[in-house]
Amino acid sequence: MKKNWMTLAVAFAVFSGSSSAAGASNLAQEKKQEQIEQLVSVEQVLTHVHACSATLTLRSQALTAQQEQQTCQMLSQIEQRFHQTFGTLGHPVAHDGNTSLRANIYATHADFKRYATAHFDMPTDNGGMYLEGLPDLAGNQAEFVANQKPDGSIHNLAHEYVHYLDGRFNLYGDFCAGLHDSHSPPENCPRPAPLAPYLVWWTEGVAEYLSKGADNPPAVAAAAQPKYALSALFDTGYESNNGVARIYTWGYLAVRYMMEKQRSKVEQMLRFTRNGDYPRYQALVKTWGTSMDADFNAWLAELATHGTSSTSAMAR
Repeated sequence: MKKNWMTLAVAFAVFSGSSSAAGASNLAQEKKQEQIEQLVSVEQVLTHVHACSATLTLRSQALTAQQEQQTCQMLSQIEQRFHQTFGTLGHPVAHDGNTSLRANIYATHADFKRYATAHFDMPTDNGGMYLEGLPDLAGNQAEFVANQKPDGSIHNLAHEYVHYLDGRFNLYGDFCAGLHDSHSPPENCPRPAPLAPYLVWWTEGVAEYLSKGADNPPAVAAAAQPKYALSALFDTGYESNNGVARIYTWGYLAVRYMMEKQRSKVEQMLRFTRNGDYPRYQALVKTWGTSMDADFNAWLAELATHGTSSTSAMAR
């Protein structure tokens, strides 16, 4: 997830028979605990540091040596898949200094919620975030922040790693330079948002596509009940025309269709996004109009029937 989180709601439980003084005391203790937690540095919490490669470092609270090795191997495969798919090895977009990603991994979701806001100035009402920062500035460090799940795996890591690769090799500029309607922290992109069509369908869809490949049963199930025209998906946003299924599941389907059936259009699109020529990207998408909607529906039907398409270009 790059963006799209709900506003945090804080609820206080009031127990029958408790006095207002006791309630005030509890709130004071909670506030004191929060202040103590904020004083604990990220280095004191994420004490395990492991370099997978020159482009990836893991900084964790509790990853074992075996988990570190498995994580590095999995992300190496994602990185190879990305560059094989797009032919981008050694060719980042101009003015992008994010030569490496640091993955910051808390032991539990409770630890993620306890520390991540203080450590990274980010909300924690989400499943983890990729923080691109300002890639054109010297010393900028791209960060991924999430937690281990109960089974020890890392929540959303492959998806977020694709965000890093896509931002470095396919999309010019920082997050706020792109086409979306999010103004949420930590970037707090200025208002007003640009007009649609956006790039949310691509950024979230390609992260799902390259992290899951052809192995995405929920998307295959969704294909059996078409809900969106392809032309409508190009207008998907984070705050409007949104929703988890539309952003992720249908973003995956849109990107997979374009990669398998309309690859020449994708390459034309990427020539504009890699150069930061977002007005020409939008003009291009507008020329597509509804011309691919019928073929997209036929492709969805084939995917739903067979579990794959006859032109499937990627295996898990």
